[in-house]
Amino acid sequence: MSEFTLNQQAQPWREGLSVAALLAEQGWAADAVATALNGCFVPRGQRAATLIRPGDELTLIQPITGG
Repeated sequence: MSEFTLNQQAQPWREGLSVAALLAEQGWAADAVATALNGCFVPRGQRAATLIRPGDELTLIQPITGG
């Protein structure tokens, strides 16, 4: 089975899986996280067109607020 990693955790890969689709499946609001694929920032507007491939490393980064 092919896999990719999500925040350093192995996940099953499937053809046609986009960053946007994965966020929705995981229950993340689009504006709640920043995304990086293989170390490169993925802008919110490009997530639907950005496909995850086997071996990719996707990182979700939650902004920290406070003082």
